[in-house]
Amino acid sequence: MTTTVNRCISDEALTAVSLFAIENKRELHPSYGTLDMVSLLCSHITQGHLISITDADDRVLGMMTYYHGTPDKEFEDKEVAFVNFAIMDRAYRGTRLFAKGLYYMMELMIETHPEIQELQFNALSENAYLCGLYSKFASASYTQSGALGEEIVFCVKVHQLRSILTRFYKV
Repeated sequence: MTTTVNRCISDEALTAVSLFAIENKRELHPSYGTLDMVSLLCSHITQGHLISITDADDRVLGMMTYYHGTPDKEFEDKEVAFVNFAIMDRAYRGTRLFAKGLYYMMELMIETHPEIQELQFNALSENAYLCGLYSKFASASYTQSGALGEEIVFCVKVHQLRSILTRFYKV
């Protein structure tokens, strides 16, 4: 299957990825409502970046968001990219599509922001699936209090992640 990973810049791309996120909002947390997701999307559209994974028919299969810098440090720490959330269509979970999307998102970040040295990911402590997934390529560094509960922040250096993903997903 042919897939494409792109930064969402055009109104059409932002609309498509936003509709996908709203339709799949409960994948982030069962308590998430439409207004929660709209607020989160607005934050990423104005202060961060949205990445979409689409098929040959431009159907959104997944999406990821990141900030250049961290919100805690008011985006001053430009050597860090904070990947706030990712959603994959249920049909593609457990496939190599997540690794492909992560690899190409990392490459797009580095191309756009060459000063990035580290990627950070957060997951609710109670989300065993996501914590397990992130621990395959990043180290749990610290915990923090989030809007939905305790979060674990995973960190990985860009060169380490590139090496891990290149072995996993032959590009």
